[in-house]
Amino acid sequence: MTEIKMCQSCGLPFNKEHAHFIAIEQDGSKSIYCTNCYKDGKFIDPNISMEEMVETIVPILGRTIGEDEARKEMTALLPTLKRWI
Repeated sequence: MTEIKMCQSCGLPFNKEHAHFIAIEQDGSKSIYCTNCYKDGKFIDPNISMEEMVETIVPILGRTIGEDEARKEMTALLPTLKRWI
């Protein structure tokens, strides 16, 4: 199986710094989603749209790279993630 390098819902990187955010599936296996998006085998906010997800992430990521750049990156990235395909 290919290693998942980021949350397939919000794009949070699954690097050493963020490894503790990897959600656990009900069978005990690692999820492809993070704990901000997924818990107990379900999305925390199952009805959020991709556009709403972008707007949720932008203020957080924007602290590091600026909101305009964050919006640009998330608008390009999210459509490639499994949750949104």
